[in-house]
Amino acid sequence: MKKLTGIVTAVLLAALLAGCGGVKVDSGASSPVAAEAVAANPRVIKDPYVDPVKIAFIPWTIGDSVGAAWGDGIERELKNFSNVTFNRYDGKASAETQVTIITELINQKVDGIILQSSDSAALAASVRQAEDAGIPVVCLNLDADTPHAALVAMVDVEAGALIAREIAGAIGSKGNVVIIQAAIGASRGERLETGFRGELAKYPDVKILDAQTGDWLTEKANVVMNDFLTKYPKIDGVFAHNDAMAEGASAAAEAAGRLKDMVIWGADGEKKALEYIENGKMTGTIYTNCYDQGATAARLIMYFINSEANTAAFTKTPIVKMSPIIVTSQTVRSIGPDIRW
Repeated sequence: MKKLTGIVTAVLLAALLAGCGGVKVDSGASSPVAAEAVAANPRVIKDPYVDPVKIAFIPWTIGDSVGAAWGDGIERELKNFSNVTFNRYDGKASAETQVTIITELINQKVDGIILQSSDSAALAASVRQAEDAGIPVVCLNLDADTPHAALVAMVDVEAGALIAREIAGAIGSKGNVVIIQAAIGASRGERLETGFRGELAKYPDVKILDAQTGDWLTEKANVVMNDFLTKYPKIDGVFAHNDAMAEGASAAAEAAGRLKDMVIWGADGEKKALEYIENGKMTGTIYTNCYDQGATAARLIMYFINSEANTAAFTKTPIVKMSPIIVTSQTVRSIGPDIRW
């Protein structure tokens, strides 16, 4: 393979992903460095079909439904390569744990890392160390604050804006809204809320009463929602940064006899949330096919393992965004059993 400039690398990424349903390259934020991208490459370039390859996946936590679906999508894709060893590691919802795992993987000289960064700032140094050691890092949804091989993400700012529009429309452009936020420092949560607040600002009669973190967790969100219900006698809309927290908010509202008084939205599209929507316990979510998202990350890792492009020299992280589907009671049955995760 001839040495690649940054521009050619970006074009190849677009070509690679053109065959993957529901993805697009965010070209406005993803152009890597130019000629330096191939200089001083510390990585041994491998034939992905012949040479032994070791790939690691580190989700935020191993028990999360999103992470499990990503892992399954990665594994299904990598089964096409008999020479690839794939391992999942439990991040245990801890940036410190993820840092330790990445250090161990660098020492083991794995060929690629797929990461759901629990804290964008806290994982930046570890991702940089991996890249400098010649190990390309592809992040899923939750990014690291340093340039690296790629980010494969659900839409976030756009999703937040879509949800704001749906909530405002459902409550007649007037009322009170609360937000249950992601873990502090989570890049996806920050971008979701940026989109949500930006769109909601177009509706001057919709007021955000409060916003508290639910740490991505159903149980924590249930506690937060109970607090909101105690403090605010009138809540018309709830936006949770993920479905698990929306489910916790729904359970709290139902227990308080106030579920029918409000609309509740999550984001992700997990199977349980789709069931909640079908049963009238949630209003909607933004669905992403996480199997495809994981498979896309796997394709990118295999591409970089075979490429002369030096991802350690990228000045911006290439971003691939998955196509979103707005799911409500009217559209939920369009998500068939084979793509529910």
